Amino acid sequence: MNHNMPNWPQVEALLDAALELPPEERAVFVRAQTEDAALIAEVLSLLDFAGDSEQFLEPPLMGEESALMPVGARLGAWRIDSVIGRGGMGTVYRVHRADGLYEQEAALKLMQPLAPEHWALFESERQFLARLEHPGIARLLDGGGGPDGWPWMVMEYANGAPIDVWARQQDAAPREIVAMVVQACEAMVHAHGKLIVHRDIKPSNILIDEAGRARVIDFGVARLAGGDELGTAPLSLDYAAPELLAGEPATAASDVYGLAATLYALLAGQPPLALSGAPVQTAARRAAEEMPVALSTRTSKPGSALIRDLDAVLAKALSKKPADRYPSVDAFREDLTRALAGDAVSARLKERGYATGRFLLRRRWQVAAAAALVASLGLGLSASLWQAQEARIERDTALREQARLEAVQQYLYFMLRDAADTAGGTETSAREILETAAGQVTEMFANDAAKGGPVMHTLAELYLYLGDYEAAAPLLKRIVEASETEPGVRAAAQYDLAQYHLRTADLEAAEEQLTLAQEFWNRDAALWRRRLVDSRLVEARILRDRGDIEGAISLLQAHLPERVRLSGAHHRHTGVFHNDLGVMLTAAGRRDEAAAAFRQALEVWRVAALDNSPDALNTLNNLAAIETLSGRPEAAEPLFREAVYLRRELYGASAATSALLNNYGKTLLRLGRPEDALPYLREGADMALEHAGPGSIHYASAIAGVSEALSDAGEQLLSFRVAEDGYTRVTEAVGEAHPAAGIIAIMMARAFAEKGDTQQAAGLLAQAELALAPLGAGAASQMEVIRTLRDRFGLVP
Repeated sequence: MNHNMPNWPQVEALLDAALELPPEERAVFVRAQTEDAALIAEVLSLLDFAGDSEQFLEPPLMGEESALMPVGARLGAWRIDSVIGRGGMGTVYRVHRADGLYEQEAALKLMQPLAPEHWALFESERQFLARLEHPGIARLLDGGGGPDGWPWMVMEYANGAPIDVWARQQDAAPREIVAMVVQACEAMVHAHGKLIVHRDIKPSNILIDEAGRARVIDFGVARLAGGDELGTAPLSLDYAAPELLAGEPATAASDVYGLAATLYALLAGQPPLALSGAPVQTAARRAAEEMPVALSTRTSKPGSALIRDLDAVLAKALSKKPADRYPSVDAFREDLTRALAGDAVSARLKERGYATGRFLLRRRWQVAAAAALVASLGLGLSASLWQAQEARIERDTALREQARLEAVQQYLYFMLRDAADTAGGTETSAREILETAAGQVTEMFANDAAKGGPVMHTLAELYLYLGDYEAAAPLLKRIVEASETEPGVRAAAQYDLAQYHLRTADLEAAEEQLTLAQEFWNRDAALWRRRLVDSRLVEARILRDRGDIEGAISLLQAHLPERVRLSGAHHRHTGVFHNDLGVMLTAAGRRDEAAAAFRQALEVWRVAALDNSPDALNTLNNLAAIETLSGRPEAAEPLFREAVYLRRELYGASAATSALLNNYGKTLLRLGRPEDALPYLREGADMALEHAGPGSIHYASAIAGVSEALSDAGEQLLSFRVAEDGYTRVTEAVGEAHPAAGIIAIMMARAFAEKGDTQQAAGLLAQAELALAPLGAGAASQMEVIRTLRDRFGLVP
């Protein structure tokens, strides 16, 4: 390693500063900045190359010494105060107005002599430049012909530092830099609207003034869009578009390139292609052939969402062909603005899962909810892998589960790709997050059902986990019906589809799908024993809904020890078993045993750090329901209130949330608070209608609650209308014999009884009894309401 080599960032910083000075002052400046001989030699060498390049590109000024105007000299109404800088197009002076009309400072550029035939074009362009009126552009104030036919222009004096100097002095963060370039883009949008291109956008031509505003300067070398050149104009090799180095006319796309190259240099510390010092032919060839290194490889935060977006935005804006870049500076500006806001940039929309990631980037609460889902799924899968050491069968199971884990990870990658960069955002629901990704997952499945099946199944499982059965059903049906679906994935989808049918009270369909899944798993019961144990949950629910509550309880109690052996006492799957056993015990009227089962489930959620998971909230709801059924609504109310708050905050709208709202509302009714209950019941009914459908027990129960609350609040007429409308919706969806129709028929009967129509009321109660009979003990609370109404209104069974 050569310890005498200069530090390149120091070389670059010193070189940049020196290039801002007139050539005759550069060497003195460099030697005054450091005592490092190697550093001085390197910078001076590069300055020599830069000088040679300028001379190659720029025709020498006639009588260069004579081109300098002495201090105090006048051009038109302007008096020379000092030299600001010099370049290939001429010398820039700081001037002030000396005609006595008013005080004004400005910058005067004295340019190279023009041939007589070019003067008319110069005057025409000066008139065009005078049309630029934008706070981000230094305005043209005056112009004319100087000594020996040299043209000059006077621009508004922009007091500030070049954007690269400003960025170093302020130690500006990437977001601040991008925001300044966006301001420069806004100025260029205005210029292009006037049919004026800049052609020489680079850091030294974007100043940051004292107010912190970006201002584009030096439009003196601009050309009319599609017009002729004003002689041979110089180019800044590091920032010039490839077509300009090839001698083609400047267009708006050339300015897109210049802005992008400037932004790249500000963020990476060097231009996209270091071409300074190279002969123009070499520079033109390299610009046409070499690709810039990705921005992310030259920044300190390559993995940040902003840098990844800017990688794509700059790659597009720096395309070799003008037609491949953004169609306008405004389009480039819009993508930069989207990147700053965390929205999806157009340059990346073709990337799978990208739009979902950007949607999530600004939504912290919902990402937290999704993270809870990951924890639940991940724990179950990791347990399978841990136990794979025990035997060959367990290893085979682990391989299957590992494939499933990879599918989970792939989908969650779509969802959570940039979540680590989230800094806050607007509110939405977990369901909306899933919907954003659903299109991409469906497309994957359509293209390759074998590979897309596990991903689509994971999406459906997440819907089910949030209680959104209506969204899960069509995905599960597609998996089951596709002939290319892998058999294991089909069986898992059939099992989940059975859960959907169970929730919508279609017991025949639920049993059919469960049977198909269990038949597949029983072909190799040792391999699939975990799945078979899980399937007992749905099997028990079907038994309950057919009226065999004790059979359901016995089934779960028989398989609970095996569940513990497979997963451990404090695993999520074990907690689900305890919860469902509590549900069955509740339906059987064994409330003390049910409460004990629910408390065991809550202990699982606590130990497994799943306190805020949907499972935990369901158990909390169930324990509160036990308190209500036991005649202790005052004990249930705070439990329901906490569960409602958590589910709303973390999981948003779903069928499960609607059930919780309904339960809380009815608890408030039992506490004699119908006005407080009504908003929760209405919200629950609307949510159930959307997420579970009009034929669901969720909707029937919730709309019945709304009717009951209105009646208790003295709104009998409105109560009747709500019940009637709900009854019509339910029966149109599932018929009068469905349990959901039975639930709403009870409220219709109450409404008719309150109106004095006891015959109608009695008929509806009889109909409700028939519809609810298949639920057996599971409909005990509804049957109690029927008996209460008959006693209250003297109705004959």
